[in-house]
Amino acid sequence: MTNALPRDRAEQILADHAAGMSVREIAAAYGHSITTVRTYVKGLRMPGEPAARPDDFAPFVAYCRRRLADDPHLRTPALLAELSCLGLGNSRATLYRAMERHGIQTHPCPECHPASMSGYSPLAANRTPQPAPLPVPAAPVAGETLASFLSRLAALNRTSREALLDILPPWFRVKTRWHDDRWQPPSLIARADDAAARLAVISGSGAAAIKNALPAFGGKSGQPVRAVTACRLCTAARRISQPVLVHLPAHLQVCLAHGIWLSGPGTPQISVSGCPDILSAERQARRLRRRCTIEQLINARLCPPATQDDREWKRRITALIASNPRQATESGTQALLQAAAYPEAIAAAYVGPRKPAQSNLR
Repeated sequence: MTNALPRDRAEQILADHAAGMSVREIAAAYGHSITTVRTYVKGLRMPGEPAARPDDFAPFVAYCRRRLADDPHLRTPALLAELSCLGLGNSRATLYRAMERHGIQTHPCPECHPASMSGYSPLAANRTPQPAPLPVPAAPVAGETLASFLSRLAALNRTSREALLDILPPWFRVKTRWHDDRWQPPSLIARADDAAARLAVISGSGAAAIKNALPAFGGKSGQPVRAVTACRLCTAARRISQPVLVHLPAHLQVCLAHGIWLSGPGTPQISVSGCPDILSAERQARRLRRRCTIEQLINARLCPPATQDDREWKRRITALIASNPRQATESGTQALLQAAAYPEAIAAAYVGPRKPAQSNLR
């Protein structure tokens, strides 16, 4: 990288060159490198223009956008840990500046109340009375959000979630206010076992099953996840009629049991069972997971394929539109496009997930 010169020195170099001096003579006269002088003489940099600095964060921009779109509750320290697995080395403050420079909003969920902004009241020291079991039991779905499970439990017993929070310890009100299941401050971790036991009593489930299924109690923490609606056919088999919000490992895109594309909350699910190559791509992605991290697999999928067969892509689009209700395809356009392009994305990742070289933002 060439050095930036003061405006008056750069203008003098241009004047000397216009008067007939060679680049080598100017460099010797002023003590600058030939490369620096040539940069100004050829007009690659104007006098007074600061030296361009390489953007070390650029290779990670697409990954950040994808992860925050898949998981709006992803906290910046967790995102920084994922980026570190991809080779980015920097402090949290530097990451904030880099994301702001690229217009990336941290923690984009509008309904969340991050602890650093909202704070919370200390949990009551005295123990609340043991609640009684509810008339209709319910079992949690693996990865289900706490808000989703409480809402289902309330609906089955013809009551409200607020009424359930009144009979449960204050731990639950704090967790639901933050709307971020996977953030585990020490003051809440210490009371998680008691909270799980209370929820197990009223729901009719075992405490171990509650803790293993619900990320709010700290189970399966650390791995990248994405917020999706659980497969509607899987939940229907368990006689669950309403959508169930879950956190799944971030690399999973398809329910292989029913051929359902797992889209984000509020997006209609589409069936991809009519496209065997999409199902094959999902199986291949799960095999890839054995030789690379989830972060590397996601990052490799974001790299555009060297060649793309538009005919195959259009064929899948046509098949997906024909095999799904019109309302689902019209309101889930983004999911439709992602599903159609999925085989090429996995094929590109299969070439070899590339781990970016270690870099430090300046």
